[in-house]
Amino acid sequence: MTDGSEIQKDLNQHATAAIPAHAWESTVAIVIAHEGQVHQFGTGILLRIADSSFVVTAGHVVRQASEHGKTLGISSGAGSFVAVAGQFLCSCGHQYGSDEDLFDVAVHRLPDDAVKRLAGKTFLRLTDVDCGEQSRTAVYTLFGFPAVWARPSAADSEVLQLRALQFTTYRFDRHTDALEGFQDRFHLLLDADPNGISNDDGSAAVFRNLDGQDMAFPRGLGGISGCSVWRIGDLRLPPSDWRRFEARNVAVQTGVYSPRRAIKATRWIAVSTLLYDAFPELRPAIELWRLD
Repeated sequence: MTDGSEIQKDLNQHATAAIPAHAWESTVAIVIAHEGQVHQFGTGILLRIADSSFVVTAGHVVRQASEHGKTLGISSGAGSFVAVAGQFLCSCGHQYGSDEDLFDVAVHRLPDDAVKRLAGKTFLRLTDVDCGEQSRTAVYTLFGFPAVWARPSAADSEVLQLRALQFTTYRFDRHTDALEGFQDRFHLLLDADPNGISNDDGSAAVFRNLDGQDMAFPRGLGGISGCSVWRIGDLRLPPSDWRRFEARNVAVQTGVYSPRRAIKATRWIAVSTLLYDAFPELRPAIELWRLD
């Protein structure tokens, strides 16, 4: 192993150590049924405010399912899924001088029976979330389920097979002009240069599907839409200190710019605003969090 690989291995180990356990425990796969099969479709984040429980995801995941008349479900662990009946609340366009939906986020309030079936999962609290300005030197990790790593379930006796993506990266530091739908005050832009991907042991990694075929990165990441973006460290600190860093969920992944090798994520202020407008009874808790 080269010296460079050893350095990368050490960095990867410190990054992994800085990731809180509830980052994965609060992450769910979002699925749809199509032609008798259950397919991986997106990723969601579990959130609880006061006594209300929600799943948060990307707005386009909900819209695409609705356009095709599909009901969404979320993973509850052990290969089972909870149907998400009823309407999602989605952000909308015609805001901030744009006809398109700049935020591209959606939330669904889960009924009590669905929450009970998610007993093995963790619901984030607002104290786990940070909607403030992020350091230009921060380190981030995404948690999602790429569709190219999933095998559909075609029968009750079969389990939808999922493989998780845990991708650690930094802020995109190249020019951002002409990136359609990107606004710095609403979004985080993360570096997705495939040349920077590495395995746990520090060796260079290649993004492939389950059949071993090379896949374009980040273009092939369909299915992670709606996944969480956690700030786990900062390059201004020694990596050995990252585990003492206050990790926070700072954004929801909502898009990729493949030619520019970048991943777009919407800041949590968009989610909190959507919840604040839709659920007046939760406003005191949200206001207290914003003032904290």
